[in-house]
Amino acid sequence: MEHRIVLTGGGTGGHIYPALSVHDELLRQNPDVDMLYIGAKDHMEEKLCTARGIKFYGLDVSGLPRKASLSLIVWVAQMSRSMYECRKIFKDFAPTAVLGTGGYASAPALFAAKQLNIPFAVHEPDAYPGLVNKLFSRWANVISLGMEGAKDRLPEVQGRVMINGNPVGANFVNPVNRAEACARLNVRPDLKTVIVTGGSQGARALNETLIAALPQLLDQGNMQIIHQCGEKNLDEVKSRVNSEYLSSGFYIPRAYFEDLALAYVASDLAVCRAGAMTLAELSTLGKPAVFIPYPHAAQNHQFHNAKYFESKNAARVIRQDELSPEKFVSIIKELVLDKGDKLQEMQQAMAKMGKPEAAKSLALQLLDLSELTR
Repeated sequence: MEHRIVLTGGGTGGHIYPALSVHDELLRQNPDVDMLYIGAKDHMEEKLCTARGIKFYGLDVSGLPRKASLSLIVWVAQMSRSMYECRKIFKDFAPTAVLGTGGYASAPALFAAKQLNIPFAVHEPDAYPGLVNKLFSRWANVISLGMEGAKDRLPEVQGRVMINGNPVGANFVNPVNRAEACARLNVRPDLKTVIVTGGSQGARALNETLIAALPQLLDQGNMQIIHQCGEKNLDEVKSRVNSEYLSSGFYIPRAYFEDLALAYVASDLAVCRAGAMTLAELSTLGKPAVFIPYPHAAQNHQFHNAKYFESKNAARVIRQDELSPEKFVSIIKELVLDKGDKLQEMQQAMAKMGKPEAAKSLALQLLDLSELTR
């Protein structure tokens, strides 16, 4: 009997990309594994699975409404129907194991696995566990954690927790060297380099702060700034920045990087949000950071993520409501232009938190689970 594994998770990239990395690693370990991804219909996970040729089944589900209203009745009906669909899918697909990586879209499949006594694992990417993983970790055969800090926020478990780290792509596990990254991006390798990014879509708070801070950051000609500002923001950002900075090459704005690993490798410091995948990528590369957590993330998990890394001396944290151009400049200059070992110590601390084998570890654990029903 072959391995037949269901992957489920959705809502944000932090829930989806770990599942996709495990999918790729499972195929490396065993090319005959049959896999099905279950997620929310017409959402990010469907688009990414379709692009990669991964079998996908879409559920008509949405997040739990935060207030009692008619939408709560609709949500209950959606979840009930989706749970029924997953039970039916499982009877046809006959999975030997299930992996849930979090988000509301994973709840119906995990419920079906529990009801049908199919071994399952949950992977929690954040330091502050989400509602679905917190619930289903009570019954999961394996509880995989992206960050050790989540362990104390889960129900009491015995012997089922694995501190795997968050699975990332091969471009982060086996990156190019800095010289090659600088050459590909056409940036100077002899300058201290900072990348500022609010994610692929950009972040207005970070963009606004950087624009105001540029004159002070670039006043001595000993630093260059790579700025991923988001496609919808690029023209506006360029129009508001002094043309001398654009022509000098010390400020390099980009809408989006197809391979963000290149920009990280070329940089000495990252200034960014604190989503689970960002932290996993930076720690795999050993790249220190200044985190400005997105303040509206569920359960404020980005703040908890960032503070955990700060507690290990791998990062500094600025709350968005305390962000100003002056503080932004002060911290960046303190770290990047410091004559001592501060940045190097942060690099070493960040590297210690990296788990480059995360995808492999979780894939092997999932195959072990699958053996229980073969």
